[in-house]
Amino acid sequence: MTVTANRLADAMKQANEDQSSLARAIGITQGAISKILQGKTANSRHLPRIAIYLGVSLPWLLGETEDPEPNAAPRPPAAQQVVMMGVLLPPARALARMFEALLAGIDPQLPRAEQALLLAERLPIGLSQLRDLLPDSVSPVRQGRSDDAATPATPHPELAR
Repeated sequence: MTVTANRLADAMKQANEDQSSLARAIGITQGAISKILQGKTANSRHLPRIAIYLGVSLPWLLGETEDPEPNAAPRPPAAQQVVMMGVLLPPARALARMFEALLAGIDPQLPRAEQALLLAERLPIGLSQLRDLLPDSVSPVRQGRSDDAATPATPHPELAR
């Protein structure tokens, strides 16, 4: 279960609300509540109304703070790390096949934002599958080692397509 699902279940229990009564109270379907509780919908557009009705803060419901009070401030954003790297990508057709495979398991009925998040989560797996297409003459450059410079590559037949 997601943080949101767990916290919604806790808030509903605290308020003595079941899925049907909560759904009726805020004017949505019981199925919408069920999807949130099952972790199928992590960022529903109904969450602000749910939070207000249950008397908890939206940041708490979303797992952004540990304080459930309605006026709680969200936790500060995590520090960002910038990484720059040179990447040898395969041709567009190979990338298109990778994206088709990644999209195959995503329910097209999900909201576009959820589809995008699932695709982003699966992207590292897809990119790792493309490693096999790299030319043998390309070696990774390891940070901090001057003796590990990448060798210029000759075009690999699979990459030329």
